[in-house]
Amino acid sequence: MAKATKRKTVTTHPETKRQMKVDAAIYEPVKAAILQSLKGSKGKTFTELSDDVVKIIRKKMPGFKRSIPWYTISIRLDLETRGIVETFVEKGKKLNRLKKD
Repeated sequence: MAKATKRKTVTTHPETKRQMKVDAAIYEPVKAAILQSLKGSKGKTFTELSDDVVKIIRKKMPGFKRSIPWYTISIRLDLETRGIVETFVEKGKKLNRLKKD
């Protein structure tokens, strides 16, 4: 009996370049939630971003039982590698925002 293969998205850490495969069915909604949370924001701490993503994912995927903050950091780092999100420091706080063109 053939095993069904799930589509995977390769994520890359911006500093270590370490790669990891994440199920695309998880990657896409978490990515969309991160972008939705950061859209129009001047900058959010990881805690603020993670809280937003948890709320969004709980609405979209109520049966999701895995660690949303873990996926949030992994996918946010990948988005940083891809040049979509950036991290910066302001008034001693590390913040995240969509990268300006």
